[in-house]
Amino acid sequence: MTPGTSTSNKEICPVVESIYTIGNKWSLVITYNLMKSPKRFNELKACIPGISSKVLTQNLSELQKNGIIEKKTTLDQPEKTEYILTEKGEDLRNLMQEVKTWGEKWLTGQQQPESGQGLEQINALLTIPAQSV
Repeated sequence: MTPGTSTSNKEICPVVESIYTIGNKWSLVITYNLMKSPKRFNELKACIPGISSKVLTQNLSELQKNGIIEKKTTLDQPEKTEYILTEKGEDLRNLMQEVKTWGEKWLTGQQQPESGQGLEQINALLTIPAQSV
């Protein structure tokens, strides 16, 4: 079934479409890690324990295809390829704030993720001004 094609889902089509676009296990984690600054592939991989190179590559490609991130080559010598958020990706900052608020209400006191990226780190990222794209 194509997202948003069911007549019973007409009124929630934007929700369904959004979930298909950013709702997989890694998409928001990758986006979250790019909110602070652009990152190279290996920097992202180091920030996200448990993600394989193959899965990271697949998710980066999908996020690029959906216009959430873009791949930029720097003018530095030697050249570096970095991933940055697009305006569309930056617009997820408010969603991340809502996820943080939800987590504070419902998950505070529960076991933190193995990555150690708790609410304090999310809060720090959410207060960083959006990058100019």
